[in-house]
Amino acid sequence: MNYQKLSTAILVGFILGINPTFAQKSKELQEVTVVASRTTNNAEGYTTNLKGANIAKGKPTADVLGFLPNISRENGNFKINGLAVSEIYVDGVKLSDISELNNIPGEMIDKVQVKYLAGSDQNAALSGGTIMITLRRPPEGGYYGNVALNADWYRSCGFGNEGVSGLFNYRYKNLSIYDNLYIGADKLEENSEQWLTGPDLNTVIEETSKSHGFNLRNRLSLTQQFKSGAQLGGSYLIATTRPRPTSSSIVNETLSSFDKRSNMLAQEGTIKFSLPLNNRGTSMELTADYYNRHSDDNANYLIDNELIGSQADESNLNLWKVKVDFLYPHSRKLAWKFGASAQWITSEFTPSAVVESNRFELSDIPTKTTGFTPIVYAAAQGMVWKLRYSAGLNWQLNRIGYTDREQHVTNHNTQWSINPTVQVMMPFGARMNHAVMLNYKRTLSDIPYTAISSVINWADAYNYSVGNPNLKAQSADMVMAGLSLFRNKLNFTAVYAHAHDRIYWQTFQDPSNTDVFYTKPVNISGQGVWGIGAEWMEAPVKWWRFKLSGRVEITPENTTINGVLYNKTRFKEYFYFNNNFTFSNGWGGMLNANFEPTFRTLDRTYHAVYNVSGQIYKTFLGDNLQVALDFTAVGNRRKLDRQVGANKVSYKYTTPVQYIGISVAWNFSGGKKVDVNVVDGIQEYRETKDNR
Repeated sequence: MNYQKLSTAILVGFILGINPTFAQKSKELQEVTVVASRTTNNAEGYTTNLKGANIAKGKPTADVLGFLPNISRENGNFKINGLAVSEIYVDGVKLSDISELNNIPGEMIDKVQVKYLAGSDQNAALSGGTIMITLRRPPEGGYYGNVALNADWYRSCGFGNEGVSGLFNYRYKNLSIYDNLYIGADKLEENSEQWLTGPDLNTVIEETSKSHGFNLRNRLSLTQQFKSGAQLGGSYLIATTRPRPTSSSIVNETLSSFDKRSNMLAQEGTIKFSLPLNNRGTSMELTADYYNRHSDDNANYLIDNELIGSQADESNLNLWKVKVDFLYPHSRKLAWKFGASAQWITSEFTPSAVVESNRFELSDIPTKTTGFTPIVYAAAQGMVWKLRYSAGLNWQLNRIGYTDREQHVTNHNTQWSINPTVQVMMPFGARMNHAVMLNYKRTLSDIPYTAISSVINWADAYNYSVGNPNLKAQSADMVMAGLSLFRNKLNFTAVYAHAHDRIYWQTFQDPSNTDVFYTKPVNISGQGVWGIGAEWMEAPVKWWRFKLSGRVEITPENTTINGVLYNKTRFKEYFYFNNNFTFSNGWGGMLNANFEPTFRTLDRTYHAVYNVSGQIYKTFLGDNLQVALDFTAVGNRRKLDRQVGANKVSYKYTTPVQYIGISVAWNFSGGKKVDVNVVDGIQEYRETKDNR
């Protein structure tokens, strides 16, 4: 073996945090790098070693992430330093649904790499960072995985969300096989109240929403490794869901309701080819991806159980993407990465049978949306003295085409942007136990396909949303600073973001029905947001580890919407207290609490919410078998106020939060020690929708 070349690859990989599927040399880095603590900082974020860590025991991966530095989970979504996470990977597989994390035991995690901001090689719409999870290799290798069963009991509707999942990794010679399967049934019931008050309105609405359905998701990946170091892989994802939502609203003994039936099928096929170009670690990776989502929907709208409107429609979405990346290690302290990608989209909405209704606004216009997004980027990563840096630049174009297929009228909208990203990190202190970081990024959001659509979506019998074909994609400039002390025990962050053409869902009163309101996305003028956060992570005793964190967002408003000037300074606060317990004889658990005080933004008021939840688990048979009980003990649900001219619309969730979840999981492994390579899809379909 050429040890000089190996040491060069190790140093470059350590500086850059190279994806192990990108360069063959970096695979050796994963095996030989030794760190002094579980968490090491780099220019883009940090890497945490969780093999054997107490916080990983007895809980799914989704709960483990909440105990890591600068990561929080708010309303089911993960955030890094207050910014929504852009992408989550597990062993190189990009998750299209973060619920997959609930099916992966925390004990299977080897390490987690966290990047604070999306890099220049990614779509400029991805502002928030990336979480890359690497699963551990079982002692006897060859194959490993798990099988799990789960069922939830809700105080509101009894048992629901039963499912079975399986994760399997296997390698035969140079062929890697990966499969991730989930089959389940969903059941949900929500009760709520609405109040409509104003000069001509004084209405109280009682509402019940129910849904049940079937879900299936499976990803199969095959990867062949060649002696030359080249690698060819393919992946196929299929996911289907069949929800059956219903909503009933009662006003003055009048029952308004709708009943929907949906069938959705998503498929994704991916081919990836990687090739080492020389012995210094220069490499190329080529990826081609196709994604399709097809849905058939049928809805009936009723007043006092009398059918007054109905609609059947079909939606079909196609995405194609091609991406090529090159890695060039220039020296021991500098490496270049550059490449290009192009994405095409077509989306069609076809109403096939519409029975018009004077009470319910329905979508009867066939439409077509097209989009083209090319990206070219270059980035450099390296180290000068003790300063580690990552700097890149990309050029991106968004071209939208929106067609009214009934009138045969097409509107086009084109935006382009040059987007720099700069990240630096400097360790300091006698033992380099502290670090300071500074990041900057310019973002250009994805084409808001769902937000420009004319399709009408009813949230309940008195509220619906509709798109705006004249929308522009929003952009923003962001600056992030951070300070980590005592190997990430104390962390402080500050973020400033200035948004351009921000998309905001404005509320309007329906002109035909004065007691019906709808939201429509609009672009508003630039707005700046400040964010300040702090967290304390500590283990007072061997069996207890906690994370106490808080964050405040400060928004100076200065904009006019619908003739109303909003010029107040708004505060939005979050507080979290996560506790992990590990006892003897396989017992353990966690207890987490969060609190979000009342905050206001433009014409909306979000009232305070809080939640206390936890878990108790017991392992058997050498920790291979685990039985767990999850629960939510107390909590306060969301109440939302919206001001619409002289009218006020209030919405309150009244469903009890209490629930108990039961799960049984079996982990297995065997065979010969190997690494399993995985090919994943490179596309993601993000909906831009109103958040109620």
